[in-house]
Amino acid sequence: MNVSLSGVGLVPQRTADPARAFELVQAHGAAILTGAGHSQDDARAVAHRVLAGCSPIVPDPAPIKEGGGNKDRSYVMPQPDGAANAPLAVPFQSGHTDGFAYGDKYPDYIFLLCVRAAESGGESFLIDTYGIIDLLAASADPADVELATFLQTVPIEQTEPGFRPSFAPAVGTNGRGRRMSRWTPVQRPAADLPEAEAARQRALLARWSELTFRASVEAPRFLAQPGDAICIDNYRMLHGRTGFNDVERQLWRIWAWTTESLGPPDGLLFSDSRYAVVE
Repeated sequence: MNVSLSGVGLVPQRTADPARAFELVQAHGAAILTGAGHSQDDARAVAHRVLAGCSPIVPDPAPIKEGGGNKDRSYVMPQPDGAANAPLAVPFQSGHTDGFAYGDKYPDYIFLLCVRAAESGGESFLIDTYGIIDLLAASADPADVELATFLQTVPIEQTEPGFRPSFAPAVGTNGRGRRMSRWTPVQRPAADLPEAEAARQRALLARWSELTFRASVEAPRFLAQPGDAICIDNYRMLHGRTGFNDVERQLWRIWAWTTESLGPPDGLLFSDSRYAVVE
């Protein structure tokens, strides 16, 4: 049950060509588009340029200046094994899926356009969840195969309290052959399960969290420079960053829904979760 995670961390290739960036995202899960600009209009244009063949729906980009962790550049997170111990303080934001407040209709692509890099810290990292699932499925250890099967077949509760509902496997499908992999901190068994089955699922989900946490520890770091846009397949990759305390660091975050997604959620959209609230 100690599957090697070698190769699931990605340092994306760089290109100035949006079409090539899309090819790299399709092949590897992410790319960096260079010379992408700095303004909100530039940020929106990045998604349209890279996803030109997929009829993207691109709401307003969100300015990101905060979220660098505490003053000591640490992040507080639950224990990755699900134990009810004191939370951990770690020097990075663990790899995660963006937009899960929208439930199953979370964005299938995201972009992070660097306006100003932090003077220290703020490095990004990417984790290929397809790689993790494939390693588990091919393992000689039955416990690994059990986890891969569970993640891809058993619906779990993925609703962030107060936001759009989701009850689906952690690794679902768009119905046309594209896997939809998620790790979020709210994944849990359904509330009405018998206790024995709920305990089994909690243990499996704790191991999923442990694997993504270990991948976050081991993934290589890279730093986006001003004008770099990190282009990410949000159905495949988890993304995170190391801590920073430079209040001048700034990114634009762009969420996009394409014809390969389950479609955009109803209502107004933005590149954060403000419109995902359920009244």
